[in-house]
Amino acid sequence: MKVKVEDIGKSIRAIRQRKGVTLEALSARSGLSVGFLSQVERGISSLSIVSLYSICKALEIPIPEVFASTKEPSTVTKEMDQPQIRIANSAVTYRYLSGAFPERVNEILINEFPPNYRHPLAPHGGEEFGYVLEGHLLLRIGDEEYPLGPGDSYHFLASKPHGYETSAKEGARVLMVTTQKFIEWHSEVRRRAFEKETR
Repeated sequence: MKVKVEDIGKSIRAIRQRKGVTLEALSARSGLSVGFLSQVERGISSLSIVSLYSICKALEIPIPEVFASTKEPSTVTKEMDQPQIRIANSAVTYRYLSGAFPERVNEILINEFPPNYRHPLAPHGGEEFGYVLEGHLLLRIGDEEYPLGPGDSYHFLASKPHGYETSAKEGARVLMVTTQKFIEWHSEVRRRAFEKETR
């Protein structure tokens, strides 16, 4: 299930209205203009992950709630119901395999890294596990580099700065399990970088 811009907008509008928050109030809380928020809700404007983070923080919801299905949480998620998320200029596609129940410990997803991708070294809480399904990936943990191919796996404390690279010719698909809520962490990294650039 690919998540479209208009679907994200509809979800944000439904959550905002359910919480009784006006566009003006959301604008004041998020720092985003009323006009931009209106365009997002109507599916006219796409969101950066930084803007999505700001909206969800203003609405006091976790980011995955925006992508959640309207169905009740269940033990099994059929392939066609697994959200595929790629936000605005993000180069990576995330297929969410995790259940929707809020008490879950693990975030389980398939990351699809395009060719010529590089994620800078960054730490986060918890543990991280990966299993390479297709392609090749260079895992960097601190000063160490680990070339990985199909069938290779890794597992480490994610408090160590780490990042990923693919070659110019080939991307990679990686089954990833992390105890950190992945998209919240990813959003926070982008938000900090954005704030640093705009100072």
